[in-house]
Amino acid sequence: MKIAILDDHELIRVGISGTLQSTPHTITISVPTAAQLFEALEAGTPCDIVLLDILMPDTNGVDVAERLRSEYPDIKIIVLSIDNREFTLMQLLKIGMDGFVSKSSPLSEIPLAIDSVANDVPFYGRDIAILIRDITDAKLNNRNIAALSKREIEIIKACCDGLMGKEIAEKYHISLRAVNSHKTNIFNKLGLNSSVEMVRFAIEHGII
Repeated sequence: MKIAILDDHELIRVGISGTLQSTPHTITISVPTAAQLFEALEAGTPCDIVLLDILMPDTNGVDVAERLRSEYPDIKIIVLSIDNREFTLMQLLKIGMDGFVSKSSPLSEIPLAIDSVANDVPFYGRDIAILIRDITDAKLNNRNIAALSKREIEIIKACCDGLMGKEIAEKYHISLRAVNSHKTNIFNKLGLNSSVEMVRFAIEHGII
C-alpha cells in the first residue's frame, strides 16, 4: 500500500516511518499540513491510505477527512488521534473513516491497522473498540434493528469490537462458515455490501 502521513508533529511522522520500514508498505507522502497533503494528491502522488491526525493547529482533521472522502473516495482513512470523544468518533464514522488508532496505543498497532483496512476490514484500536461496544450496549433497543436476530446483533457487536472472522467464530463457538453466513444475512437484510458499511449503518441507525 502507498501511505500518506498527515501529522503536524515531526516526531510522530518519523516514528511511523520507522515502524513501517519492516513492512511491504511505502510512504509516499509525509507532511505537517493539510495544504501540503492535497497539493501532493493533486500532483498525482500515489496514495492508498492516509494516516490522519485530527488535532492540528492549521486545520480540523474532521474537515480533512470529509474532503478526502468527497474528492478521493478510493483513498482509505485511518485516524491517528488522542481525541477519542464520542462526538468526534461518530462524526468520523459518519464521514466514512476506515480505521482509528489512538495515539496512546503502541506504534505496532499501525501496521495492523493498515493490513486490516487494506483488506476492507475496519480497524479500531482497543480503547476505541471498547467505546464503540459501550455505545452499542446502550442503544440495542433501537427499533431500526428489529429485523436482525440476536446472533446477527452479536456479530455486529463483535465486528465493532475489532474481532476478525476466526475470532468471532471462537467467541461464539460456531464455524467460520456460519460467521460469514450471518454477515451475508446482515448485509442482505440491511442492503449493505461490506463490514465498513455495516459499521456506518450501525452508527446512523442507533445500533452503536
